[in-house]
Amino acid sequence: MIADMNGPDHRCAVLGDPISHSLSPLLHRSAYAALGLDGWRYDRVRMDADDLADFIHGLDPSWAGLSLTMPLKSAVGPLGGFCDCWSKTLGVANTAVFQQGGHAKGLSLYNTDVEGIVAALLEVADRCRADEDPEGLAALLETASQGRQSQLPGQPYGRAQALVIGNGNTAESAFCALKVLGVERVDLLARNPEHCDHLLDLASRLELPKPTVIAMDQAEAADKGLTRADIVVSTLPSGAADPLADLLSTAEAPEAKEADDGGRLGPVLLDVVYDPRPTPLMKAFCRRPGARTISGERMLLYQAVRQVALMTDRPLATIPVSAMDQALREA
Repeated sequence: MIADMNGPDHRCAVLGDPISHSLSPLLHRSAYAALGLDGWRYDRVRMDADDLADFIHGLDPSWAGLSLTMPLKSAVGPLGGFCDCWSKTLGVANTAVFQQGGHAKGLSLYNTDVEGIVAALLEVADRCRADEDPEGLAALLETASQGRQSQLPGQPYGRAQALVIGNGNTAESAFCALKVLGVERVDLLARNPEHCDHLLDLASRLELPKPTVIAMDQAEAADKGLTRADIVVSTLPSGAADPLADLLSTAEAPEAKEADDGGRLGPVLLDVVYDPRPTPLMKAFCRRPGARTISGERMLLYQAVRQVALMTDRPLATIPVSAMDQALREA
């Protein structure tokens, strides 16, 4: 199948709204160039949930796959079949792969966001590198994609307290990633706390303690949640977390914690936003002693690795992650 697909006019795209900021084309095109896939295209398509079905049904057999971002990760479910651990667990997919012959032959759905978050958090802990041995990185991504916590390299986040900001599809993936990383509990900070029941249910299914839900407009509680957490994952869109950045910037800087005998890291923030880089929340979070921050393009890189493998039908270890990483760093 690989040889057959190395011809002209094989198309992929990232769909969502907004979409003009997306760096996915840069990542996928750099992978195609490194793989010698001269006939492959990868574009951006602005798309809302109401138009998704008609768009997919109108595609011709040259289409190989789609990357899906907000607001499409849930909307794509009725159009295909969930094919991996996390898409089945969540009913949410960020990747759609067409069988040969186009949509009429079937649409396979996957969730690579979980492994993207896991790898980004392990990277800041010096347990993962984009330019490391391809087999080792592929094994790490496979482990995360299947939820095999015991086989991850070390446990830098074992027993950690985590806080997820937001209650959308990416927040669900963050819960799963944090479970894989072995955290002790995950709490929630949300703009609409009354809309978090699905995450409370997910925490129960993942055998995590019932999360404490904090409203973003409760300044004192929000500040405590942010400063007590060992790991914070913000899944809010660009600009939405700015009030939290203001809160951290004006609050008294917390004292440094005593060193952890288990070798666990100091406070870590992953902000899934990558425009601007760094975000105001990342800048404010760095007031915490020993803080490390991760911009969203690191998650974007690692979630794209399996997307390229699935869409081009190539083994995960053959995907040129270092070339994708270089293109991202030069953007």
